[in-house]
Amino acid sequence: MTQFDTQVTRMVLAVVHSQDCEIVEMALEQEGFSYVKFPSTGGFLLEKNVTFLIATDEHNKQTIVDRLSEAAKKRISYVAATMDYTPFPMIIPAETMVGGVTIFILKVNHFEEY
Repeated sequence: MTQFDTQVTRMVLAVVHSQDCEIVEMALEQEGFSYVKFPSTGGFLLEKNVTFLIATDEHNKQTIVDRLSEAAKKRISYVAATMDYTPFPMIIPAETMVGGVTIFILKVNHFEEY
């Protein structure tokens, strides 16, 4: 059975773009935070994402948020968009923002390990 060094009072759920996964992992490991990750899909473009679950206490919550926001940056990507108002359909590249991090912080009242 694993024992946490701190009392777990918060669960941080962080959804990051799959391209940022390794950078986020390194940032969390450098700070000594334990995490679990699993693949996920979603958003406007149905992009591949990775969801991180990080158990922590109230004191380390802001440090985790800071590291996540530093590691996962937004960037411009291009998608194919059709122009419907032309005599024949034309496909043009359209700019869109991808990446970044979506963070949910949940209060943990109780947890058990089996």
